[in-house]
Amino acid sequence: MISVKDMADLVYVYDAYITINKALFGDAMLLGFHEGNFGTISRIFNVIERNVADELKKDDYRVTWEILDDFSLKPEERARRLLGGIDAI
Repeated sequence: MISVKDMADLVYVYDAYITINKALFGDAMLLGFHEGNFGTISRIFNVIERNVADELKKDDYRVTWEILDDFSLKPEERARRLLGGIDAI
């Protein structure tokens, strides 16, 4: 399992990816890993999914993405929740 600090860094990268994606395409657009450099950067999603707490892997990672997309929380708090911290689910 990765540290909270490392997961927080991944959340910061995720946030930047979403922001740049919306700026370029007008809305978040899903790109395949093979679709250029921006598609390659989307591999960050796989790294996050592989490292979340086991209970968040149920339901096709639905709760994981709800936590990631809760921009009312700081990245460090989202990281703690993703790793199974208190009030994670």
